[in-house]
Amino acid sequence: MKITSTFTALGIKLVGFIILVSALIDFLFLAIPLQLADRNWQINFTNTLVDRGVVPLLAVVLLILGWWITDNIPNAGQPQKAVRLPVFIISSLLGLLFLLLVPIHLSNISSVSAQFIQEIDQRATAQEDEIQGFIEQLDAIARNPQQIQGEIEQRNQVINNGGNIQGRQLSPEELQAITSQRDQLQELLQLSQTPSELETRLEETRTRLQTELRDLQRQEKQRAQTQALRQTLRTGINSFMLSVGYIVLGWLGIKGFMGASPKKSSS
Repeated sequence: MKITSTFTALGIKLVGFIILVSALIDFLFLAIPLQLADRNWQINFTNTLVDRGVVPLLAVVLLILGWWITDNIPNAGQPQKAVRLPVFIISSLLGLLFLLLVPIHLSNISSVSAQFIQEIDQRATAQEDEIQGFIEQLDAIARNPQQIQGEIEQRNQVINNGGNIQGRQLSPEELQAITSQRDQLQELLQLSQTPSELETRLEETRTRLQTELRDLQRQEKQRAQTQALRQTLRTGINSFMLSVGYIVLGWLGIKGFMGASPKKSSS
């Protein structure tokens, strides 16, 4: 079979049309159900839309290529605006959509990032209160040596029985944890004999736990800010580039229709 220019143009236009319609249907279903009040939904929708945004752009380029081949076929008819003009209008509207998504996405990312950082601060504050409560609990226990001694004896019984508690055999990990607790209680019992040393050790423990908590808080904030920056740059730049591509093709196509004289070509 001989491949003619007419057949090539028809194939390119057919593929472009199918891709364009399929992409627009895909965009429509991505927006269902609408949750415009949910910023997380807006962010996910924008990311997905931008990731797939090059597909209809490719379709528009294929259609333009097919029309160009058709326009250069001898004895072709006149171009049909009813077919070509809507494609350029759709391209322009898609360009406007991707352009509007840039500031919307930046605003959503900023708000969600600020909210997440606020949650990190609130969680850190709650954990600092837990640390304070833990230190106070240790201090109260340390001032009652008899209670400490009782706790040590209970754990010694379990250890001496080989990890057997009321007929249930503890796993090696559970037995190791009980042994570690026993050792810590013995150290606490010794510290209870010297209140000044106990106070120093408790303060060291408080400082260490707070430092670890603040380091973790700082790392979580850095990760959140890095993720927000990555999302902002990746989606924002891609969306802007897509908007430029769509708008250039759309408006140049519309301008060509408005200012060009009829030519012998067909859709």
